[in-house]
Amino acid sequence: MLVAGALTAPSPLNIQPWLIRFPAPGRIDLFIDPDRILPALDPYFRQILISHGAFLENLDIAARSCGIRTDITAFPAGWPGARLDLADPVARIDITDDRAVENDPLAAALSLRCTNRRLYRDTAISQDTLTHLSDAYDQCFIPMGLLSDRGSRLAIAGFLERATVVELAGEERFRELRSFLAATHPEPRVDGYGLPHLGLSPLFRFGARLRMALLTEERRDAFLKETLIRLARQQAATAAVYGWITTTGNLRIEQLNAGRAFERVALTSASLGLSLQPMNQILSDCPGMEDLRHELYDFLSIPETRTIQMFFRIGYAARVPHTSRRPAESIIR
Repeated sequence: MLVAGALTAPSPLNIQPWLIRFPAPGRIDLFIDPDRILPALDPYFRQILISHGAFLENLDIAARSCGIRTDITAFPAGWPGARLDLADPVARIDITDDRAVENDPLAAALSLRCTNRRLYRDTAISQDTLTHLSDAYDQCFIPMGLLSDRGSRLAIAGFLERATVVELAGEERFRELRSFLAATHPEPRVDGYGLPHLGLSPLFRFGARLRMALLTEERRDAFLKETLIRLARQQAATAAVYGWITTTGNLRIEQLNAGRAFERVALTSASLGLSLQPMNQILSDCPGMEDLRHELYDFLSIPETRTIQMFFRIGYAARVPHTSRRPAESIIR
């Protein structure tokens, strides 16, 4: 049950890069699955580690609801530097029965949280709701910023559209993205996502599948890129609020903790009936993105000494289907 709850965590392209082992009774070691990484899109494992932080947060929340206390040690083999050794655990979790452990109110949101890529409604989010979001976690060294005024949102939408163009310009990055996107037909799979999860209308999805089935591979790729860029433009333009989470630097432990903080924001959003979508393309380390990222930092008045770990939009939208998850036993070694 604990693993199943943790598996609802988000991950880039829904790759679910988690692997766990049970080295001793009452102990769980969490690793990066070397077969589930993104060498082109996430060469430094930053997004992968953020997703492991989200996994840990979910695991702790699920454990509390079962009367279990967790003692989480990050990087028990020693704090890594720029290079990660995938043979070392990201975290060690010692679990003990403790009926006095305090239940986390976000437990009910574990089954609700879902990345929503639909176009958001033109509905403002109240200040009380934004305050509730701001109180989603208490890590003072990992602050969250929120921005809702229309002029600033339009400017950020422009940044994000340009960032999507840059990210998709690399053929290796595009092939990696496409490998986790069932775009031409609804393939049953336990990872990645398909057209229904992109936020496209049913009519457009039908037309897109039909068109791609008739196109050559080269034209199909061009059409898919055009669709993703247009969708990113529309998604960005309909954000009611933009949010971001920053850390003092960019240490591995900061990336992990940022993932825990972001998951609490995402779960809180779900519990409040809000939709949320990470829009991290502008944070990518791909060539050509650095100048655009500097522009965003300047626009948001974020000093270069800090690191934006997550950037996301929030609003109200109709629900979308949950992406699939691998069975819990598939991540256990």
